[in-house]
Amino acid sequence: MNSPAATTARRRICAAVTPSSSLSKIRTKARALFNSLHIRIQPATELLTIINELGGNILRHAGRGEICLEVLTQEGRLGFRIVATDSGPGIADIKKASQPGFSEDNGLGLGLSGITNLSDKVQIDNLLPHGTRVEVIKWLSP
Repeated sequence: MNSPAATTARRRICAAVTPSSSLSKIRTKARALFNSLHIRIQPATELLTIINELGGNILRHAGRGEICLEVLTQEGRLGFRIVATDSGPGIADIKKASQPGFSEDNGLGLGLSGITNLSDKVQIDNLLPHGTRVEVIKWLSP
């Protein structure tokens, strides 16, 4: 297993997620970053899907927040860290919310479980007194 110290961040972009900007700013910045790094269409689409799910959750449950995307390298591998934060009510039961089919708002309940399926690591934390922080790591295949 690789140690966290061996992972380095190369570039970072962030954008606010608000009802007026929706997800357009972070998606535009992410696409430009993926193009500059010559990321293939499939992993780029998976990363954009993760961003869309995280951003949709921010808009539905908190109203506004921020998503940051960071380029990682580790022993010659390229990966991405996506961090979504908001100051909403938090997630009452993180384990339950991560299960396929769970939804608090009559959605399909595929958001967090879908993110987990597309990612190598997902860490969800409630922030005190309010808010949620979701960190996603996705490594690209060589």
